[in-house]
Amino acid sequence: MLICICIIYGFSPPALTEAAKAPTTIKTAVHMYKGQPYIQISGGNPAVAKSINKILKEHTVKVVDDNRALQQHNRVAWSKTSVKTLYNNQKLLSVVYTDGINYTDDNVGTYIASTYNFDLTTGKRMTLNDVVDTEFKRTNLMSIISQSLQLKYDKGVQIMEKRIYEIPSYYVSEFYYFNKGIVVRFHPTIVAEAAEGFIDVTVPYDQLSDRSISQTVPKYLDYLRTHVSDYIETEMQYFDGYNIGNYYALNNGEYWEQVEPRYYSIPSYSLSPKVRIYKDRTRYYMWVEGTDDAVEVERLVYP
Repeated sequence: MLICICIIYGFSPPALTEAAKAPTTIKTAVHMYKGQPYIQISGGNPAVAKSINKILKEHTVKVVDDNRALQQHNRVAWSKTSVKTLYNNQKLLSVVYTDGINYTDDNVGTYIASTYNFDLTTGKRMTLNDVVDTEFKRTNLMSIISQSLQLKYDKGVQIMEKRIYEIPSYYVSEFYYFNKGIVVRFHPTIVAEAAEGFIDVTVPYDQLSDRSISQTVPKYLDYLRTHVSDYIETEMQYFDGYNIGNYYALNNGEYWEQVEPRYYSIPSYSLSPKVRIYKDRTRYYMWVEGTDDAVEVERLVYP
């Protein structure tokens, strides 16, 4: 009897041992809910699959509810979604929804991406902070994004000049996995002109962790001062800070409106500060003496 037990437990065929260790295949399939698609998974841990499937379906249910609510008030309005599985390696899953919303009869709509990344072992939804989990990696991430946007700009992609140098952290959140890293996705109009659509930046893991490339991205104001010679210089009567929608009356008779959501407050009025309006390709940026930033503005012409 003892010899038989040793044979059974001590000499199991290698093929059976490897089969026991092999990960269960996770499959994805597109389902429909009231005409709108959503992803569901099968295989693996049933409890994990159930949890992930609930989250993925809830996204589409909300889109359907939003569409119903919109059309109750406006028959031409709509909300819709499309969905793709962009990564599935049995350990990590990336599902990306593209949501559109429209309020007018032009039927064009505006679009955003909603990314869902899961650890298929635990069912945890992964965020960018799980991947970029140190200050060192965050600095590297911004440097990689800056370099990538500069390359796209050089190739003729209509990247907004300022975004090459300065991207608010709340714009950097949507991402999906690929075999060697992540892809950060920017919504239309965030870093480029609307016609360019979504902008994807590939961030390899080895670059994210590479200490030799870590560097702080220079400020856009430094770029303007050293590379842009097309500007006007004047003054304004007083200045109390930047805020989107502000109107600025300059002493040269021009009026400019701030169109960038940048807020900067100063303790008290600044009287007769120096002002520069820089022209960088197709956009205009205003710098006011005493600040460390330039904000995008548009000129107002009154009849």
